[in-house]
Amino acid sequence: MAKLPDLKDAEAVQKFFLEEIQLGEELLAQGDYEKGVDHLTNAIAVCGQPQQLLQVLQQTLPPPVFQMLLTKLPSISQRIVSAQSLSEDDIE
Repeated sequence: MAKLPDLKDAEAVQKFFLEEIQLGEELLAQGDYEKGVDHLTNAIAVCGQPQQLLQVLQQTLPPPVFQMLLTKLPSISQRIVSAQSLSEDDIE
């Protein structure tokens, strides 16, 4: 699993997002759908506009790969929520 960036650091999030999209696309192009989808899911998780990104991916990915992506989304969303609540606890 990729280490999530500090979600309060916009620059780190942007860099992470672009790296994950690029890695995901490279892996998908090589036929490694499982790992490729993992990276795309990470990108979606930190994306400010996940709905728009999902629409683009739905148009560009083969349907079985997009389905795989949708299946993985809940677990990554849970990681983000956990990471955010942990960082909020640190502030107190």
